[in-house]
Amino acid sequence: MKKLILLGGLFIAGTSLAVPLVSADISVGVMKHSPSGYIQYPADIGIRADLESTLGLEDSIKPFARAKIELPIPLLPNLYLQYMPMEFEGKGRYSEPLRFGTVEFKPDVTLDTYVRADRYDIGLYYNLPLVGTATGGLLDPEIGVNLRLMKLEGRITGTENNLNVTVTESATATVPIPMVYLSLGVNLPVVSLIGELRGISYGGSRYYDFTAEVRAQPISIPGFAGVFIGAGYRYEELRIDDVEDIDATIKINSLFANVGLSF
Repeated sequence: MKKLILLGGLFIAGTSLAVPLVSADISVGVMKHSPSGYIQYPADIGIRADLESTLGLEDSIKPFARAKIELPIPLLPNLYLQYMPMEFEGKGRYSEPLRFGTVEFKPDVTLDTYVRADRYDIGLYYNLPLVGTATGGLLDPEIGVNLRLMKLEGRITGTENNLNVTVTESATATVPIPMVYLSLGVNLPVVSLIGELRGISYGGSRYYDFTAEVRAQPISIPGFAGVFIGAGYRYEELRIDDVEDIDATIKINSLFANVGLSF
């Protein structure tokens, strides 16, 4: 929450103060996340637990915030910041004994599941002004790198198979993930179409997400920054092939809406 308050303060400050020659977009919004896929832990003897049918994870609505700051010096990269929390809960059942971590849960008992996956993005990117000039400002491509810091937490509570007592298996991790960043904006008379792609692939594992947004062109108000609204779709897929004894394919479909300032 403190992070959103801080970005909200920057959002308000942008209406009255802008650094000369520096342009920026700052926005806040809400996003509805729908998870699917499976996780298997340990990778060799664990049972594939489906995120929906086995663990019962439900859709979640969370806020998010992001900022893009573009500098006037060509050799210096521009800056992209994003904060995106995710949190899922659910109740599920499994007809067979479920092995997860060091615990084997009894069949046909209620499994209480909690998953947290907060993301912090720091990106450095460059515009390709020659493309923009050649297309009369229609296209606005960007290319760069992105470091995603993922704060992960997972917890399953159920009845252990041989002890007939309620037990909890949990795990936490903070993982830095370097990614390639690509973006393309299409500036039309009334709206802008924006597509962003982040991704990395290594061995049998891969991780990428794609965002598509329709944004109303900023409305300029005298004495204030330009105000814009947007809406879009985001798809994320994480494939883990026996990394840290985990095998998983996790997909998240998201719808979002946001409001922001451009100055």
